[in-house]
Amino acid sequence: MVWVRRVLSFLGVAAAVLIVAPMIGSSTTEVGPGEVTIGFHPASSGSTTLAVPPIGKAGAPTHRGPVEVRLELKSLDVARLVGTDGRVDAGALKASIDDDLRGAAVGVVLRFCAVGLVVGAVAAGLLPNRRLLSVALGAVEGLVVSALLVASAVPGFDVGRFQDLTFEGPITTSGQIVSALSATGGPVGRRVDVLAEKIADLYSASATDDIGNDEGEIVVLHISDLHLNPLGAQLARRLAVAFDVDAVLDTGDTTSFGTDFEGAYAELLADFPVPYLFVAGNHDSRPNRAAIKATPGVIPLHNTSYDVGEGDDRVRIAGFDDPLITTTEDVPRAEREQVELDATPRLNALIEREHPDVLAIHNPVILQKVVGLVPLALGGHQHQAKLGARSGTLISLAGSTGATGLGSLLVDADLPASASLLRFRGGVLVSIDDLEAVGTSGDLTIRRHTITAADREADNADFIGRDADEGRLPVVDETTTTTPG
Repeated sequence: MVWVRRVLSFLGVAAAVLIVAPMIGSSTTEVGPGEVTIGFHPASSGSTTLAVPPIGKAGAPTHRGPVEVRLELKSLDVARLVGTDGRVDAGALKASIDDDLRGAAVGVVLRFCAVGLVVGAVAAGLLPNRRLLSVALGAVEGLVVSALLVASAVPGFDVGRFQDLTFEGPITTSGQIVSALSATGGPVGRRVDVLAEKIADLYSASATDDIGNDEGEIVVLHISDLHLNPLGAQLARRLAVAFDVDAVLDTGDTTSFGTDFEGAYAELLADFPVPYLFVAGNHDSRPNRAAIKATPGVIPLHNTSYDVGEGDDRVRIAGFDDPLITTTEDVPRAEREQVELDATPRLNALIEREHPDVLAIHNPVILQKVVGLVPLALGGHQHQAKLGARSGTLISLAGSTGATGLGSLLVDADLPASASLLRFRGGVLVSIDDLEAVGTSGDLTIRRHTITAADREADNADFIGRDADEGRLPVVDETTTTTPG
């Protein structure tokens, strides 16, 4: 019966190692511009998976052994990935990852085997009739089991199988993300390069005579709905410099899915050459709102105001974060709109206290009961540039500066990225230059709309009653402050 007891002991130790070691034996290490957790897990067939929140998960049948090699991207240094010019240098990125992975692989294997040894010893010590020798044997067994599990992934490991990736996750174009970032000169790099060239040409001294700033003008660059698109952030920065604007106003939906991971995008907004005023949108979660607002150079504009310029030319902009945060859950339209409209008393108080020239919000639905109280309201949300008026309030939407989001980098269609140049004299909006850049071609159009009395007196802003997103979680209001320019 001794041999039966030893077999049962071995099976108990092995089971403990196979269950516990994968749970605590993973290791987080720096790989390229991010931190990656690497671990080994028993599986019915050999595979390697890479989880990239919030994009999803990719997997490939890389080997035959009964083990799954799991990698999960925990954090990403967006500035290192994209670079100051918005370009992904795929060659340098691959070299960096290759170098880091070799060292990481050794460290992960050693850690996993060490954890297996400890788990084996502990498991053997918990078995009946335990002895010091049993504990030592358990440690050896744990080491052997963990080493065999790891080693089973080595024979026949074929990196070429990564060409057969399968994808899971909220973004169905995950495969295109790999393709887009797999080669220098892909969509990301190509679009930035082309746009940079076009902008340099169009906004040279000779090309901007007709659209240059007049003396005494206050110029505000209105952007919105970046939705994690690095190209949109770089385009906004280039436009701010090219047109020598006095401030940038971002009316939200800078992020998309609500995961903490997305907060790294805020690094692309750091240290703009002019004040960067930020109003959160319904896709900006609480953690991501906090990350953006803490970014150097970003001025949070919730329930407060900021003066752009001074004296008679001053433009006072008041902002209010969207009171709704969206999810994938379906919420009835009436319920969504009610959350937005419930903010009316706080908006009224803000307007009465600050007497702004401009009210900045994300979703124009929120304007339904405050029109007539401010000369100008700015927003986004609908991903289309629009201009209208109601009850004496002029309403302008900026479209999508992120060209509807990260996915625009990954498709063949030319999706436009839009922004608006708002020109003020004496605190009054006198014209809007709508800018629209098409990514792959680099075509950029500028349409000037001079604001007339007829524009202000029109009653045609029907779009403020439309809502298209799903959401929940009314946002707790924040402390009211006033920030002077």
